Amino acid sequence: MFIQDIFYSFQGEGPYIGYPQIFIRFYGCNISCAYCDEPDKNKQKFSVEDVLERLAPLMKNPVHSISVTGGEPLLQVDALKELLPRLEAPVYLETNGTLPKHVEEVADYVTYFAVDYKPGFDKEFTDFLQAIQGRSNVFVKYIVQRDFNILEVQKMAKIMAAFDPDMPLILQPVTPFASIKAKATPQDISRAYTASRQKLSDVRIIPQTHKFMGVK
Repeated sequence: MFIQDIFYSFQGEGPYIGYPQIFIRFYGCNISCAYCDEPDKNKQKFSVEDVLERLAPLMKNPVHSISVTGGEPLLQVDALKELLPRLEAPVYLETNGTLPKHVEEVADYVTYFAVDYKPGFDKEFTDFLQAIQGRSNVFVKYIVQRDFNILEVQKMAKIMAAFDPDMPLILQPVTPFASIKAKATPQDISRAYTASRQKLSDVRIIPQTHKFMGVK
């Protein structure tokens, strides 16, 4: 498998902010988001045994879960099928939500599902939620950009509500990076919240807190 980094830190996004985690950051992604702050940079080849060896000293720390992130980890689903059953802590999958057939192959090994909504991938997002329907600890994240298209949020909320109107939605104001120079305005954040609350009961505004903490 190809991995960028393995490290110990604290979750900085979503409803599990502040929990100590080990991060396995996979290399490669099938889409290219302008605001991505984890571009592919360090392509390293690992075997399952290599990963377990790197994890061993990190597991001596308090660990809530192991974040399998990227990039897009589900691109390497065959490797995940070998690795995830051997991890000694709950698996926290961070995914862009565009590979529903791949998540079906590893869902039984995952405890926490952090699923992004990517505009333009409505069918894939719908199929992804279908693939993990009925599982616990599922939440969706949407990046709120300056002057975003309100129709994106309305479509996302409608899709989510069809599965579970109580599914948590995290609205994450964009962190300026690379070509993204401007923050979302308070008006942008309020519009996104109001639109999504029309369909969903649990909507929260949570920024990237690890940027404030100065950790990975």
